[in-house]
Amino acid sequence: MLNTYNTARKKNSLTRFEKVIFGLITVFTALAIVLFFTNKAYFEMIYSADGGFFGYVTVLLLLVIFGVSAVYLIRLSRYRSIQFCIVFILAGVVSLFFIAEKMSHLPDLLHLSTHKLFKTNTTILRANASGIMKINEVGQIALHWVLIAAGVFYFMVLPFIYRSNFRAKRFIDKIGIPIPHRNHVIAIIVLLVLTVLFSVVNQSEVLPLNLSAIFLTILFCPENIGVFRR
Repeated sequence: MLNTYNTARKKNSLTRFEKVIFGLITVFTALAIVLFFTNKAYFEMIYSADGGFFGYVTVLLLLVIFGVSAVYLIRLSRYRSIQFCIVFILAGVVSLFFIAEKMSHLPDLLHLSTHKLFKTNTTILRANASGIMKINEVGQIALHWVLIAAGVFYFMVLPFIYRSNFRAKRFIDKIGIPIPHRNHVIAIIVLLVLTVLFSVVNQSEVLPLNLSAIFLTILFCPENIGVFRR
């Protein structure tokens, strides 16, 4: 049985994994900003949202997220609740969706048939989404604000609830939601500040790359890390 008294991280310092990931994305982000102002040709080649090299890095991170979700599901399903399993099935499905979305914009370097399948499926999804938006003109705006509200709740409100309410903590641990540690909250705040200060962050592959990296560190090193250890 899961011991909800002993699931939180013991230290507030960065783990080795977080140091590596945050260090790399800091370098990549700084390089993107410098290249944008000094050499836009190289910037477009490396960081373009429609075929830049770092698009493949984002896909790789999303694949790792999918893999981690699958490992948690396989290793812990017999010890955790059905809600826990559902959360990580959904995490895997969402990561696959974003992988398909990203690959539909990237050059098919390896000429993989699966890549073409991703493009076909993504085209169908976009066509359906386009039809929905035509029916409901405010749908896109509503979705945008829903995602913002969900992000604020997940990064700002949920960690506070988790730390301050034992019943909520027990429920969150039971269903297996990875809670952002304060390091992750700081990282997302820094990223938001950069998107405001530099349009290049928001309009290139820098934003998806950073978001994928942050969510990967949350999966590996959440506040409630004990939930994901057998």
